[in-house]
Order: sequence, then C-alpha cells, then structure tokens
Amino acid sequence: MGLKRIVGLLILLGLATASLIYLRSKNTIPPKLRVSTWSNYFPDSIIQKFTEQTGIKVELSYISSNEELFAKLKAGATGFDIVQPSDYMVRQMKSLSMLSKLDTTLLPNLNHLEDYYRKLPYDPGNEYSVPFTWGTTGIAVNTSKVPLNESEISWNLLLNSPKPRHTSLLDDMREVFSGVLFLNGFSPNTQEVKTLADTKHQIAQIKNRVLMFSSEPKPLLLREEIYIAHIFSSDAVQAQAENPAIKYFIPKEGGIIWTDNFAIPTSSQHKLQAHAFINYFLNPENALATVRQSHLATPNRSVKALLSAEEKSDPNIYPDKETFKKLFFLEDMGDTLQIMNRMWTELKS
Repeated sequence: MGLKRIVGLLILLGLATASLIYLRSKNTIPPKLRVSTWSNYFPDSIIQKFTEQTGIKVELSYISSNEELFAKLKAGATGFDIVQPSDYMVRQMKSLSMLSKLDTTLLPNLNHLEDYYRKLPYDPGNEYSVPFTWGTTGIAVNTSKVPLNESEISWNLLLNSPKPRHTSLLDDMREVFSGVLFLNGFSPNTQEVKTLADTKHQIAQIKNRVLMFSSEPKPLLLREEIYIAHIFSSDAVQAQAENPAIKYFIPKEGGIIWTDNFAIPTSSQHKLQAHAFINYFLNPENALATVRQSHLATPNRSVKALLSAEEKSDPNIYPDKETFKKLFFLEDMGDTLQIMNRMWTELKS
C-alpha cells in the first residue's frame, strides 16, 4: 500500500474519530429546561445552584394567570418542560390529557410533603402534579390612606371602594368573579348561569369605577398609586415588608386558597430532567429559600420545621383555623367555564 494512501486513510480515520467524539459530546450535553412560572418566584441563586449541580440550564418564562398558561398550551406551545398551574387548572389540564403522569420513583423527596397535600381533590396521590407552595387571595389596604375597621373587612371594601380611582382588581377571571360571588353570598364555584350573568353585570359596573385590572399590584401599592388592591397573599406580604402601613386581609365572607403546582406537559421532550428539577425543589433546603423570598406558605413539612416561630405564626401566610374554614379551592367549572370565558372577554373588551 502506498505511503500517500496510508496517510489518506489515517486522515479519514482521524476525521471519523473526531466526528464521533463530537457527536457523543453533543449528545451528552444536558438540555435546557424551559419553565413556565409566576413572576418573582424562584431566587436566581437557587436556579444557578441547580444548574451548577446538574449541568442543566434553566430558562424561565412568566405567566400572569392560569388562563394564560392554559391558552398557550391549548394553542400548541410545545416548548415547556415544567409548568406551574394552580389547583383547579391542574384538574382541567389533566382532563384534557395536557399533563404527563409523574414517575414517583424519580421523586423521592415527595416524602417531605404533609399528608394533606398528598390527597388534594384535584389530583389525589400526586399523579400529575406536586404542590410546591400555597397561599390565599384577599385585599391589601394602605391603612395610612384608607381608615377602616380591621375586624369587619368585607369584599365590599374592594368592590364598592371608598377610593375607587386608587383601587385595582386582579386581572384574573376566576378571582374577580369569586370576589363578587362571595360578597353576594354565593359559592365561588357556582355554575348557575343566571348567577354568573348577574355577577358579570356587577363587575361591569365596578370596572368603570376602579383604576385598573392588574395581576401585579405590589409596585403600584408601594408607589401609592393604589391604596386598595385585590391581591395574592405573597405579593401583599412582600409589600408590607417594605411599607408596614400596607396590611393584608381575608374578607369576612371568605376567600380563595390556592396551590401552585409543578407539572410536566405531555409535549415536554425532557421529562427525565423535568423530574430532576421537581425533586430538587422538594428538597427542604432548596424549597426553603424559595418560600422565604416569595413569602409563600409551604406544603412541605420538612421546610416548615426549618422556619422560625415568627414565620410559622404569621397569619398573613398561615391563617388561623377559623379563617382557614372560610377558604375555598376553585374547582373545575366544566362546560360552564366557556360561558364564563365569554363573559370575561366581553367585560375586558
């Protein structure tokens, strides 16, 4: 065999070997996980720590409501590996086969969850979702601007505000309907169409009085553009930490309790890594940092054991037993949801 031919074969062999090494290295690079979550949720340091320990990069995108998340997935958005639907939306997505069944053998840290949160009615046994945090929905008031009797806070304060041009409602269909339904003595889960139509009419009147609908009222409260806000407990507690005059109330008629859950869309291409992400944030140390930053309640008993006595006794985060009895989960509305969606679209147009 001639020298030139031998050299040529060696070059070809070298190129083939280099290509194989390159392809193998490409195939072992961990994928980037795309996580659809709520704003101000995960501390950057904890996401960075996850990447350092696993090599898996994370790209966060944000939603302002469950309906926005649902619309994205329903429209065919296939890039998400982790989503964070709230309780009633888990039920709806599950019924439409939008969520993958979880492999609990890949989630050993599930054993940190309190038993109550392993048996929730929207997903008993955590087949499709894992509760990560929970909270409530109520009213935040800048008490330096609005004098009030704190023992008699009603949804009427929000819906018939004494300061309407400094009042905001959540840009969230189910929450806004619930506030009016509570005020009128109805369940937030009523499917009676006439009741919902009456509620829509009342919201239309409120819409013309209040300043705005916003799912991000915290900065507006802190700038004192808003004095009275329909708000999630976590945002209210964060605002109060910066301005003690801002106080959070669950109205006397009752309020909404919600869980934010980890779930994996059926369209995810990285389910193994998605399980690793969920399990990582069920670890008490990692969950603790997130809970503390966001001022959310935890369903993780091991995390709660790490909290200070002051943190565990904060009624804005962990309501007392009497208040807890007046809290309701939002439930799946079935076909009535389409009617409510149409009403909401008409209200917002």
